[in-house]
Amino acid sequence: MGYLLVELRQLRYFLTVAEERRFARAAERLHIAPPSLSQQIQALERELRVTLFERTPQRVELTPAGEALMIRARVILAEADRARDEVRAADAGRRDSLSLRVCNMADFVLDGPLHAAALGIPGVEVSVASSPGDDAIEAVRQARADAAIVWCRPPDQRDLEGVVLGAVPFGVVLPQGHPLTAEPTVTVASLRDETVIMFPRAPFAGIWDRAIDHLLPAGSEHGQVVIEPDLLNAPEAMLRAVAGGGGVAPAILGVSEALGIPGVEVRPLNDPLEIDLEVVWRAPAGPSLRAVVDFLLTAVRDPTAMIGPAGRRTRSPA
Repeated sequence: MGYLLVELRQLRYFLTVAEERRFARAAERLHIAPPSLSQQIQALERELRVTLFERTPQRVELTPAGEALMIRARVILAEADRARDEVRAADAGRRDSLSLRVCNMADFVLDGPLHAAALGIPGVEVSVASSPGDDAIEAVRQARADAAIVWCRPPDQRDLEGVVLGAVPFGVVLPQGHPLTAEPTVTVASLRDETVIMFPRAPFAGIWDRAIDHLLPAGSEHGQVVIEPDLLNAPEAMLRAVAGGGGVAPAILGVSEALGIPGVEVRPLNDPLEIDLEVVWRAPAGPSLRAVVDFLLTAVRDPTAMIGPAGRRTRSPA
């Protein structure tokens, strides 16, 4: 079996051309002559035995092989940069830097632990940013983030390593004056004819399916699930829709009450709905990433974190 002789420099050149779609602009950005850049790309194509670009007088377009390489090249270069930074940090005794994406609504649950992580973990500096669930996972896949905290993943998103931090209890939000507010808890069966207000499914397939399957176990009628599209302001937008009489909605117990949206009441479910929060990463996990995961697993035990023990766990970082 032969060995590929692909240099990191060639991958960086390739990505620059893929982003600029013009050899001249890519060469200018890389501070090299256009003929030299073209020769490097041709050498890469010969080594891989594929055509990476369709060239026209106006611009270049990626071939299917080029599209596939672009995804992998980003990951390879990000890992190479990470390895360089970790080695330099170890040699100089400096703190390593990691990026952590946190999906919407998880930041409400983990406010205390995330604040502590951002302040710093011994030897590690953590940069925390919010992101929709599937976008957070994709950022980790593409090496744009080192790890992400996401709601429970559907089966087709379990290609990344991960560990369940804990289970978050959900209740149901009702409009004031709704007959079910007379009870201290709400049965799932009593919701079978209710309109359920939900956030868009696309960025949160795992949590969306888990909530609807629990609240409407017999399935939903046409129009029974209404989408509140304002994901940027969730969960406040969902609560305001409930207050306006649009239906009922699942909500994190403790968070909905703290938001102070008038015209709604929150009740626990007597068939409890608990949804896992996970931290996910690309294998293998380096020492700094393991330190962050261990920190989060300890931090979620803090009473300020609205999260309980996990019912199940995936693999710990190795």
